[in-house]
Amino acid sequence: MIVVYEFLLLVKAEFKREMLYLKRYPFESLSFLFFMYVILLAIFLGMSQLSGTGGLDIHQERMIIGYCLMQFIMSSQMGWSGQISNESQMGTLEQLSISGHSLGTVLLARGFSQFPRQVLSFFILMYAYLLAMPTLVLHFDRFALVVLFLFIIALGVYGIAYIFAGLTLLFKRVGFFFQIINFGFLGLFWQNRQALPEGSLFARLYDMFPLTLGMKNLLYVFTYNDPEIKIAIFGPLFQQVFFSGLFAAAGFVLFRLMEKKARQMALLSQY
Repeated sequence: MIVVYEFLLLVKAEFKREMLYLKRYPFESLSFLFFMYVILLAIFLGMSQLSGTGGLDIHQERMIIGYCLMQFIMSSQMGWSGQISNESQMGTLEQLSISGHSLGTVLLARGFSQFPRQVLSFFILMYAYLLAMPTLVLHFDRFALVVLFLFIIALGVYGIAYIFAGLTLLFKRVGFFFQIINFGFLGLFWQNRQALPEGSLFARLYDMFPLTLGMKNLLYVFTYNDPEIKIAIFGPLFQQVFFSGLFAAAGFVLFRLMEKKARQMALLSQY
């Protein structure tokens, strides 16, 4: 119970830190959200113009949900790597590493404290696309179910974020490497699952990966016309919990190994 209480205090402290940051630098988050919005809208409108009178025959709901989920993932995991990089340059990473809290616990507390902002950004972006593309058919009345899935997906994202954070401890300045990977996730979200050979390694990995599994479940929640969806979603929900938890645990273990290596190489000091 003491460990849980201390962790909740960490989450509370990181949440206050998050609010102070947003208050001090409001345009940084807003400009990122606007930048992400304009990118896909420009692509969609450009493709519509190039398609001519025949129109653009694409699954718009899948496109929008996948893109908003990518934005959610970027804001969920890039913060961990970016904060470690900044703190290593300012010298606060060394102070944090000799405090009574492990780096892994602090990063997890940061993830939980930033989750409300990331969910808000997800829905703002989706609603903005709904206004710009009125032909979209999305069930926004399933808000609670979507937030629940986003939280479980976030746990799987944290597993990936742990790996990125560990690599940042070792290499410090990773540049745009992780952003390239994040944008690469779009290919996974928009991948036609039926085109993969059934039973193949890629098909199995696709079904297990928390992000592609989360995309599948969010598409189901947002678009499926079933009044009993809260009952029908129980199986996919359990599956999402299992694989997200598995990836989160694996990511945490790998992060601890990389953190240990970074300590041995004296890489936690100011750089």
